[in-house]
Amino acid sequence: MTTFRLDESAGPGTHVFIVGVGAYPHLLGGGGKQVTNAMGMGQLTSPPLSALEILKWTDGELNNPYAPLKSLEVLISQPFPLSFTDKQGHTATIDGATYQNFEDAALAWYTRLSSDPDNVAVFYFCGHGLGDGLNSQLLLVDYGRSSRPLRHAINFAGFRLAMTACKSTRQLFLLDACRVVDPTMLLDPFNMGDSGLPPGNVLTMGKNIANPVIYAARNGEQAFGPPAAVSYFTQALMVGLSSCGVYHAKGSRWSVSPMQLNEAIAAQLDDFTGKPQCPSDGLVGTPFEIHVLTKAPEVVVHVSLTNPAGQASASIRALCSGKVFQRNKPDHPWRTFLPMGDCNVEAVFPAASAYKAVPRSISLTPPWQEIELEVL
Repeated sequence: MTTFRLDESAGPGTHVFIVGVGAYPHLLGGGGKQVTNAMGMGQLTSPPLSALEILKWTDGELNNPYAPLKSLEVLISQPFPLSFTDKQGHTATIDGATYQNFEDAALAWYTRLSSDPDNVAVFYFCGHGLGDGLNSQLLLVDYGRSSRPLRHAINFAGFRLAMTACKSTRQLFLLDACRVVDPTMLLDPFNMGDSGLPPGNVLTMGKNIANPVIYAARNGEQAFGPPAAVSYFTQALMVGLSSCGVYHAKGSRWSVSPMQLNEAIAAQLDDFTGKPQCPSDGLVGTPFEIHVLTKAPEVVVHVSLTNPAGQASASIRALCSGKVFQRNKPDHPWRTFLPMGDCNVEAVFPAASAYKAVPRSISLTPPWQEIELEVL
């Protein structure tokens, strides 16, 4: 296991566990003995870069005065070893995401979190995933090494249940992985991974624990990322953490919380088909703070016209905080990021056009806002 920014002082802290898996020796193109049914799964280039981006942001930007960063547990698997130097100057080669390394890191993370009920837990995974329609199995680098392939996978439901025995009452899980159904899991209910932690007990679950999960993919579907670049979910996650996944905590600070973060990610990934994006589980009405902004927040904004027929010729723009923001592509709806506060939005058509739009004045509040302009 590889640990950065370890702080064993008393008091609440934030403890982050990052797992990114791109190299899979037993899947297509992996070079090792191939699993019997790879289900089309092969090598991935996006997860190591995505995990590294989360690591860099957490090390350099995470700001929680009420639970400062006290440990960063990291496992990343890619074709060559990855070295990282943290903000305090500590350099280490990051261990690969084998099941044994995961189990060791998970127990260390769990133990640190159990030191204070006000500790904040953040778990991030990016890599291959499988599902049975309900639960997710997160595949580690040695998936397929055993005759029972899921022996080297994280049984996420079991992992989350085990975490309810942890004293930390604020837990967030971020899963950037596919949830495609594996038929073998349906045929054999015992075919699943392990939690890596002492078993949880639903009869003795801790009370007052907030432990939401935000998924990159809907049940039974895939998650995506561009080749050799950060995944789409993680791109949206980074923006949400840095600028718009916030609420006005105690009326005095703009803080990222799971609920607003989920909304911010979903607003960025919305494909405007009406299908729900970025599903979640366990979100509670009372937020808890993950990160406190040190600058004014932004708002994810979708601008649309009631009659889209003339939108291609429309010049759509917003005047916010004395600045003009212009739609540069004929996207409809227009998705953009605007400053919080009063804003005037309008669509101007060519003089010869038969269309005219009624401008809107609106006060923008994060995380996101829909604006529809009436076309006469």
